[in-house]
Amino acid sequence: MKSALQKPIGDAPGAEGRFRRTLAALGMEGEDSTRTSSVSYASFNWIRIVFGIVLIYDAWTSLSWQHKVASAQALGLPISSPVLHLLVIVLAFVELAVALSIMSDRGVVPMSWVGIGYAGFVWIVFQHGGDFGQDGTDPGVALPYIVVFVFLIGVQRLRTDPDVTKNEMLTLARNGFGLLWGYDALLKFQPYFLNHFTDFLTSAQADMKGTLTASYDQFFLAVTNIMGPHLVAVLVALTEALIAASLISGRGLRIMAPIGFLLSFAIWSTAETWGGPYSLGVSAEAAQLFGAATIYMIAFFYIMTLYNPLDLLRKRLRARG
Repeated sequence: MKSALQKPIGDAPGAEGRFRRTLAALGMEGEDSTRTSSVSYASFNWIRIVFGIVLIYDAWTSLSWQHKVASAQALGLPISSPVLHLLVIVLAFVELAVALSIMSDRGVVPMSWVGIGYAGFVWIVFQHGGDFGQDGTDPGVALPYIVVFVFLIGVQRLRTDPDVTKNEMLTLARNGFGLLWGYDALLKFQPYFLNHFTDFLTSAQADMKGTLTASYDQFFLAVTNIMGPHLVAVLVALTEALIAASLISGRGLRIMAPIGFLLSFAIWSTAETWGGPYSLGVSAEAAQLFGAATIYMIAFFYIMTLYNPLDLLRKRLRARG
C-alpha cells in the first residue's frame, strides 16, 4: 500500500491537508512509478465518458414507475406518498447533474464528491448497507460507484500534476476497490454460496427463458456441473481473494486486473442476466444500471489503464529483440 517514494505533505492546506495526512498515515501516498504504466489525463477520457453515459441512463430509469415501486418497498412508504415522489425526482436530478458534469468535463471534482454523497445515501437508505440475505454475494451496488468517483477525482489531478507517486486518490481508489473485492470474497466463502452456486445460474436461466441468453447460461451451467458446483464455487471465491490481494498490494495487477474484469463480465452475463430485463426500461433500484458487475468492469478499466497488461507483451518482445 505504501508508495516507494516519500514526499512532504505538510504543505497541503486545511481539510485537504488533514485528509492527505490521514491517507499518508495509512500508507496511501501515491502509486509506485516502477509498477505503473506511462499514463496521462487523456488516457482515461473514454472511461469518464462511458461512466457519464451510465449515470445518464440511471437517472432516466429512476423515473420509471417500476423503479418508484421498488423504492417505495425499500423505504417502507406507500406508492402514493408525496415524499417518495419528491425524493425520486431530487435524486434523479442530482444524478443527471453529476452525469452532465462528468460528460462535459467541467467541475468533475466537486461533482464527483456529490456523486460519492449520492451513492452513500443510496447505499444506506435504499440498499440498507447492503441489505444482506443468505444469498447475498456483494455489499451493495452503490459502493462500486463510490470507487469509480474516487478514480475520477484522482485522474482529474493528473491534469495539473502527472506524477502518480503524489496521487493519493488513485491509491485510495485502488485500495478501496481491493477491500471491496476482499469483502466480496468473504461473502463467497459463506456456506449458502458454496452449497447453492448453481442456483444463481438456474435462476438467471429461468428469468431469460426462451432467449439466446438462456442457452448461454446453460453452457456455463453444464461446465459447472462437469467440474463440480462446489469446486467451481470455491475457485470463484479464491479468485476474488487473489484479486483483492493484488489490488491492495499493487502487485501483479497486469495479470489479476484482466482476470477480475473477465470474472465480472462472466457474473454480469450469467447470474446478473446482463442486468435485464431491459424491455421495461428500468433499473431494479437506485444507482444501478446493468448490474453491480458492470460498475466493477468500469473500475477495472481504470486499473488496466494505470497498469496496462500490454506492457508485459512489450517487455517480452523487447527481450527477444
